[in-house]
Amino acid sequence: MNLQFKNTNAKFYSFVAVLVLCIAVLSIGTQYNAFGLSSDNQTQKKTGTLNVNTVKSNIKTASEAALALKDILKKKGIASGANINIVVSKSSHTLSLYSNGVFLKSYHVELGEGGPPNKSVVGDKKTPEGDFYITEKTVYSPADYYLGTRWMELSYPNLSAAQRGLNSGIISKETYNRIVKAINNGETPPQDTALGGYIGIHGGSVPSFGKDWTWGCVGLANKDVEDFYGFVRSGTKVTINM
Repeated sequence: MNLQFKNTNAKFYSFVAVLVLCIAVLSIGTQYNAFGLSSDNQTQKKTGTLNVNTVKSNIKTASEAALALKDILKKKGIASGANINIVVSKSSHTLSLYSNGVFLKSYHVELGEGGPPNKSVVGDKKTPEGDFYITEKTVYSPADYYLGTRWMELSYPNLSAAQRGLNSGIISKETYNRIVKAINNGETPPQDTALGGYIGIHGGSVPSFGKDWTWGCVGLANKDVEDFYGFVRSGTKVTINM
C-alpha cells in the first residue's frame, strides 16, 4: 500500500515538473516575440538562438520613438532649424519626419472618413495624395474641438489635382490657371473650387472619434502634433502617398 502511494506521488510530481517546464518555455517565447523575435525569424529557425541584432534594433527603435523630437534632433546632431519634410503614409496611418533623408520620428494619424482613394471633389471627405507644402500655421488656445491645438494648412488643390479637374471638366480653365499661379508663387491655392479645399494637418484626434474620422485632413493627437509643430514652417514639403 505504501509503495503504491509512493509511486502515485512520484508520477504526480513528475507531471507537475513537466507542466512547469512547458509554462517556462512558453513564457520565454512570449518575451522573445515582444522584442520582434517571432518563430518566423529565419536565424532562429536555423540555429535556435536569439538574433541579438534584432533585439538591439527593436529596443533602439522603441527607445527613440519615446523621445521628443527636439531630443532626437539633438541626439542625431541635427540643428533645430534644419530643413524637415513630412511624409504621410495612408496605408500605414503614419506621419513621418525626415531631415535631408534622415528618418527622425513617426506618429500615428487618422485620415478622411471618405475612405482610402485619392480626393477628387469637394465633400468626398477623402485625404488627397501627392506633393504639397504647408501654407499657414495656427495655434488654437483653447483647443478647437476637432482641430485640437495646432493647424497646418496644405497646398491642396495641387497641380496634379488641378490637371485632373480640368481634364474631367470639374473645373474651368480660369480656375485651373488660378491654382497654377498660386502654386508657382508658393501661395495658398483657391479653396473654393469644385475640387475642395481646407485640407491640413491638425490635432484633436482622440480614441472616442474612432478610426479615420476627419473630413479629408491628417489628424493626430494633440501631444503628437505639438511635438513637431515648432520644427516645421510655411513652405515645409509634405508628401501624402498610399
